[in-house]
Amino acid sequence: MPYCHTVFHVTSPEQIENVLSTLTRESFVRGKAAYHLANDVYSIDAGENDIRAIYDKEKEVIRFFCRYQRDIAFYEKKLQTFAIKNNIDIRPQ
Repeated sequence: MPYCHTVFHVTSPEQIENVLSTLTRESFVRGKAAYHLANDVYSIDAGENDIRAIYDKEKEVIRFFCRYQRDIAFYEKKLQTFAIKNNIDIRPQ
């Protein structure tokens, strides 16, 4: 799975579910909440399984990966728009 270039920088692990659930509600049709799957991986796209979030504990960032390379630009735009609207620190990787 290809990774998106945009990552969210979070300062505490407690922020992760809140940030990701807000992203899910604001960015995906029928989105209600992010769901923790396992090993710091979250389902964020209301069950579509086209994008997932993964928390990197060492770097304190949330990275995103897509099922298909062709979807990267579409999700990059969603992630950046959400981050700007919600004052989330983002940096391309």
